[in-house]
Amino acid sequence: MKRLLIAISCLISMSVYSQSITNTLGSNGLFTIKDASNNYLTLNQMNGQVNILKTLRLENTTSSTIGVMFKGADRFLHNYGFGNIFLGINSGNFTMTGTGNIGIGYTSFYSNTTGSVYTGYQNTAIGNNSLVGNTSGNYNTALGVGSLYNNYNGNDNTALGSYSLRDNTNGHSNTALGMNTLSQNTTGIQTTTRRYSSLYANFSGNNNTAMGFESMRFTTTAFKNTAVGYRSLYNNQATTTQHWVTMPDQQSPPALI
Repeated sequence: MKRLLIAISCLISMSVYSQSITNTLGSNGLFTIKDASNNYLTLNQMNGQVNILKTLRLENTTSSTIGVMFKGADRFLHNYGFGNIFLGINSGNFTMTGTGNIGIGYTSFYSNTTGSVYTGYQNTAIGNNSLVGNTSGNYNTALGVGSLYNNYNGNDNTALGSYSLRDNTNGHSNTALGMNTLSQNTTGIQTTTRRYSSLYANFSGNNNTAMGFESMRFTTTAFKNTAVGYRSLYNNQATTTQHWVTMPDQQSPPALI
């Protein structure tokens, strides 16, 4: 008799632990999880919508399987590391050691690497493909599609506008404001530019300031220049210090001051 009871108990235990719950909602039916006075979750049969009526708790991200929200098979929301936040398809990664980073947008901050906590930290990337190649750069701000795309260890750069500072690799202390500004800069430092395609071709020129549509557009290695106005110093390749100013309605060549 004891053996029979033991056998029955084992069968019951096995059925409990292997149990699946399957049910079918009727047309326009509503599945609800609740207590005596509160609804916690509902599932609408008509549109398949799940409604969480209280709070949703997500653990801090410690690996690719803990504390991650996915879209399909791709990571979408996580906070891997310390003080980081990543939102977007494949934004961030699960190997970095950098801290205090923000990545918003498709593949933003994708390549940040391992190392010390002072490797690749305090960066902000907002926009699809922004700061994609950053591995160890610090204190960079990228706002716009492809901004600071190839930066890997450049520091203290600010890129505001689509593809601004796109090719920067390790140039530092640059400010680019406008679409394609400083787009091809790679190692240039302490350069400031504003308006569409200004200093577009600069790759190693330093200490330049360009403010105006396509100002210093084809400058590549010149340094210590200031260009203010429409296409000022447009083809400049000189390495000596120059200061050019053009007025909006000026038709003649700009003045050297």
